[in-house]
Amino acid sequence: MDHRFSIIPADDPAQTLRIRRFLMAAQSYLIWILLACYGYARGLTSITFGTLCFWLSLVVLANLVQYAIFRLGFNKRFKDPSLTMPQMMVGLFFGLVVAYYADAARGAMLLVFIAIFIFGMFRLQVRQFMILTFFVVVMYGGVIFALARFKPHQFNLTVEMLALTVLGAVLIWFSFIGGYINRLRESVIKANNDLSRAMGTIAELAIHDDLTQVFNRRHIFTVLLREKSLCDRGQAAFSLCMIDLDHFKRVNDTYGHMMGDIVLKTIAQCIQNNIRDVDYLARYGGEEFALVLAYPNLQDSLKCAERLRQLCGALVFEGLPESVHVTISLGVASYNPEESIDELIRRADAALYRAKAGGRNCVEYLAARSL
Repeated sequence: MDHRFSIIPADDPAQTLRIRRFLMAAQSYLIWILLACYGYARGLTSITFGTLCFWLSLVVLANLVQYAIFRLGFNKRFKDPSLTMPQMMVGLFFGLVVAYYADAARGAMLLVFIAIFIFGMFRLQVRQFMILTFFVVVMYGGVIFALARFKPHQFNLTVEMLALTVLGAVLIWFSFIGGYINRLRESVIKANNDLSRAMGTIAELAIHDDLTQVFNRRHIFTVLLREKSLCDRGQAAFSLCMIDLDHFKRVNDTYGHMMGDIVLKTIAQCIQNNIRDVDYLARYGGEEFALVLAYPNLQDSLKCAERLRQLCGALVFEGLPESVHVTISLGVASYNPEESIDELIRRADAALYRAKAGGRNCVEYLAARSL
């Protein structure tokens, strides 16, 4: 469907929500239009048919203009894309028009302003509510002046001033309540955002190794299960490469465990920086790492393993003499469809053992049929 011609677009969730809220607010005008028509039909107001049509046409036009602003995206240029205050001011203006023509029912029509203020309860701050309150009080003062000028026989200054005083007091009270509710809403949103960030941090910590910052053993099993599932359904194959640092105990014994940690982190980052985004490196335990290589061809996996071996063997470690090099041994096994993850790990471990037994600092692989 071409959303450009839909009443409510679906390509922008935030804009869709704003237009839905606007349409909900626009529906409230229908209630007041029906009440105005009912008051006219029953002779409860002094409004003429022509004047009624004029104001009803203006209400429809105002809503069409507001809808066009939302639909064309002009509202996004403002600090508040929902245009809460402008929408409320338009509604308050027409509420004042209703109050002017309501005559004896004017007191009841003042409830319109409370209903409009509720519209901004979850968006506006106290300062903004007070601006709207000032707007209503001043404009209602204008209504009183117009009544005294054009309808003196239907005008009671004492009653109208009392209505203005009560209206101002109620709206001021509502401004503080609405601002308080909005602050609570903002606090809840902030708390939810903080919680989401905290949960994201926890999720990251749960799958990463604290020292090397690569994935941990738990997560690599999740990756292996996913890759196995994809391969069993006929998608590309993958290989598992087990990596072990040669004579790592000598580093710890000679230079201390802190230097050993530096070696582990340096080698882990070297491997991580030289594999693709579709490959996964994890610290399997101690000085051993597991690397999932998403190469469909075993030869490509072996080439990658050999390249990593050479890169790690040439590393210089901060705090260690430049003459000190730490090599790695690698055992590679390509996944055989329908075998278990445990079987794949056993083959990769066996290939790693063969590399260690063959003099270390080399790459070995073990095919499924060799077991």
